[in-house]
Amino acid sequence: MMNRYRICILGLLCAIAFISGCATQTVNMREKARAQEQLGNSLVREGKLQSGLKELLKAEELDPESPSIQNALGYAYQRLREFNEAIVHYKKALRLKEDFPEVENNLGTVYASLGKWDKAITYFQKAARNPTYRTRHFAYENLGSAYHHRGEYEKAIESYKKALEFFPGYSPAYDGMGLSYEKLQEWGRAIAAYRKSIEISPNSPLAHLRLGALYLKLNRQEQAAHELLLALRADPKGRYGREAKRLLKKIREIE
Repeated sequence: MMNRYRICILGLLCAIAFISGCATQTVNMREKARAQEQLGNSLVREGKLQSGLKELLKAEELDPESPSIQNALGYAYQRLREFNEAIVHYKKALRLKEDFPEVENNLGTVYASLGKWDKAITYFQKAARNPTYRTRHFAYENLGSAYHHRGEYEKAIESYKKALEFFPGYSPAYDGMGLSYEKLQEWGRAIAAYRKSIEISPNSPLAHLRLGALYLKLNRQEQAAHELLLALRADPKGRYGREAKRLLKKIREIE
């Protein structure tokens, strides 16, 4: 009887040791996965997209049920413009973690890139309305852009205003608002929005370019030239600078 008891105790101890060993191994795998994920994310942020993706795929092998790794994979594929793959990984992240507004916002941006505005709006709305999302202004600004592209300019403006409620110094919301006011031919409000953007980010070329283009449309050439020159100085070799140069040439032709 005593031998039987000892055998049972010994078996129980072996089982505990086995379970403990498995748990330790699982923790180690997850730690390795986190390290691979961090390395992959760093490479993607540096623009080394293929190298970053390789590291993130290694992380996925170590921890295939991690929602953050799936989100990172989605973002890497999105940066590579592999939109279908990005959608697969973002949706897997949401299956693994339902309350994940960052992923909902990211998924919305993929659908926006594909011109699928209804789906984009659905995901932006989910992210924007989630009180746990620390950067809700991103989702509201994206929502405004989606409404703008769908021709719903008043809804776009409402969304941009919501973005500014959460982050009053977020200049892209003013840039978007200016465009929507232009579509509604509310020129004064468009000018005010661009000027507010410039006040927040004086060295950003976009608002200077859009304000200059609007002044040109309103036949206010002197003010247009001033803003376009500022856009050109802020982005001399970029696309905003090139467009500013084209419009400045147009002003000279008018004169």
